[in-house]
Amino acid sequence: MKLPTRPSSPEGDDGPPSRGSRRAVRSAQTKGVHVQRPDIQGMRAVAVLLVVVSHAQLAGLLDGGYIGVDVFFVISGFLITGLLAREVRSSGRVSFADFYARRARRILPAASVTLVMTLLISTIVYTDGDLSQVSTDVTWAAFFAANLHFAQAGNDYFAITSLQTPVQHFWSLAVEEQFYLVWPVLIALMLLIPWRRRERHRAHGPRATRSRIMLGRVQALRRAGVLIGLLSVASLIWSIHDTIASPHSAYFSTFTRGWELGLGSLLALTAQRVSRLSDPVKAAMSWLGLAAVLLAAVVYTSSTPFPGSAALLPVLGAVLILAGGIEGPRYGATVLLGLRPMRFLGDISYSIYLIHWPVLVLTTAYAGGHLRIREKLALIAVTIGLSWLSYRFVEKPFRSKRRARHATLRALALWPVALTLVLVPTMVVYQFTTRSTMTAAAAQQLAAKKAAAKSAVSSLRDEVASAAEKSQSGASLPTTLVPSLVHLADDRTEPPDGCWADTKAKTSHKICPEGDTAATKTVVVWGDSHAAQWLKPLSALATKNHLKLIPLVKANCMPADVVQTYQGGGAYQQCNTYRDWALQQIKQLKPSMVIISGLLSTPILDPSTGTKVSDSAGTKLFAEGSARTLKELNKLTGHVDVISDQSRLTEPAGTCLGSRTATLSTCAKAPDKVTTARDAAWQKSAAETGAGYLDMMPWECDDNVCPIVVDGTIVYRDDHHLTTTYAERLQPVLAQKIDFATLTRASPATRT
Repeated sequence: MKLPTRPSSPEGDDGPPSRGSRRAVRSAQTKGVHVQRPDIQGMRAVAVLLVVVSHAQLAGLLDGGYIGVDVFFVISGFLITGLLAREVRSSGRVSFADFYARRARRILPAASVTLVMTLLISTIVYTDGDLSQVSTDVTWAAFFAANLHFAQAGNDYFAITSLQTPVQHFWSLAVEEQFYLVWPVLIALMLLIPWRRRERHRAHGPRATRSRIMLGRVQALRRAGVLIGLLSVASLIWSIHDTIASPHSAYFSTFTRGWELGLGSLLALTAQRVSRLSDPVKAAMSWLGLAAVLLAAVVYTSSTPFPGSAALLPVLGAVLILAGGIEGPRYGATVLLGLRPMRFLGDISYSIYLIHWPVLVLTTAYAGGHLRIREKLALIAVTIGLSWLSYRFVEKPFRSKRRARHATLRALALWPVALTLVLVPTMVVYQFTTRSTMTAAAAQQLAAKKAAAKSAVSSLRDEVASAAEKSQSGASLPTTLVPSLVHLADDRTEPPDGCWADTKAKTSHKICPEGDTAATKTVVVWGDSHAAQWLKPLSALATKNHLKLIPLVKANCMPADVVQTYQGGGAYQQCNTYRDWALQQIKQLKPSMVIISGLLSTPILDPSTGTKVSDSAGTKLFAEGSARTLKELNKLTGHVDVISDQSRLTEPAGTCLGSRTATLSTCAKAPDKVTTARDAAWQKSAAETGAGYLDMMPWECDDNVCPIVVDGTIVYRDDHHLTTTYAERLQPVLAQKIDFATLTRASPATRT
């Protein structure tokens, strides 16, 4: 891979170069020749590297690297407006045909190839239901409206999971193209406003006429500068407001990002004045700007409200770098940014941006939701290699100046051609997946794909099967157990004090949100301690998906509408009171989803006599009560999911594992019949009422054996609760079974 000897400009011009060639610059500018700035290529390299490292999620390294997109916005506004300004000064007009021909040559070839290849690879990675959604996402991306689509869907740009769309990064291209649908038109309108100047003695002759014409053009650009300044202020104010009011949609909005492009545009219109600053001042500006950009990347995280006021730091930093590089001194930031490797990465930065996200997302999806750091680093290297190929064989041929001079119409034709090339396979895939999901063949294909993919979920399943096999063979206990037996009883998850009904007498409690507490959409987790055991992984998933999670938990109180006992005693009337209170809270909260779970082996009483019934009779009462609860919930929320219960042991896990003679065989048990029967009743009630049912049994038992230790992790903390450690290991299973992506798309939100 040979490094280019000269940086090429993706936008066609990088503005004035450094001071080392100032005479050449002036000479070239008088001849209308445009030269390139190596520092801008270096800025592109920094920006794209920040984005890639941030998206790869390398153990928290540069979590705020998503601000690289904001740097790109500033650069784009600066370069594009610079081109428009030069055109106005030289010809007195704005050629929309030339402008959109340049945009077509610049963005369409690589973007179209990326979309098509992403779609084709998605057919291998995703199941039919997910593939149908990818097809929809690709369609929006092809029309440069991805930001509108993802804002409405509530996507989280920061979460790279198996549920993430591989084309979500196209939102930033959509923002730029929407901006450039308006900005050239506004500049053209400024040219239509007549320019008048009071002159006591009006000069005549060709020279005077040319002077007046040039002054008119300059005046039009000044008006454009005032206009973009006002619009940028308005956009910034709206960005600050909307980031607080609607943080997820604000991240993708053109209105909250327009000021970033606007500041770059304003700098381009004032570049001549900036160039008059002294060399030391401009050098300091460039270094200060670079420091600001890097500081934001280091300090910011995915929880930083963004864009809003936080975007000021990287955006102003990018403006300072650009301003400091206008005929700037050699000892400015160009010293670093102009290095040959930086220019090389800057050359291929557009392709890197396009390719890195689908590479990361598709590979993560294929691997089942988790990649190790060394695997991510390898993917980054693969991305750079693919990006060079894209730059060399896709981008460069279409950006040839020789071709550009003779093919404006041909370049404009790229718009419909590119759309066709993307939309035809997209429609085919969409139609196929839509039809296939309604057939039995689709179910078989789905099962085959899931069986073929070596995912985190299937790996966990294999570990359970292996643990069950070892238990049957009487294998000895692992030398190291997690958690340790000393801390086993404490490996539990409960809501904070006051945020759950932790005693028999309590029938209400404070509402204490978890997950993304600033989110507009809510998920309620309702049940007893068997629901609370899932709070940690569910809260993590809620945070990733920008959902507020609210626990409604009462000790020993399952959600099903039955009369149960309290620890084997009499009727637990406080549970019935709490159940009514919980339903009232759900009615007021209006959650997008309710997840319920509970201890199913609790004895159940006859509601008419108050006496304890047999296990089989209790199961019948439970089936009726669970159906009533699910029907009631269907009136209050858009989606209900039931998490199955785990089997009950005959003795606490610590007691068995603490025995000197303990083996995996002596501690493993078969699924208890009561829990199994009532889980089946849950499942039937869920099917009848349209609720979802999460059967966790395959990740707890196998071949009628429920191992107490799986791959060194203790499954139970007592005789019926899962350890928090094991519940967290099952987070990928929950992520797969609870379709948070569909939930967030259901109504009108990773950022990139």
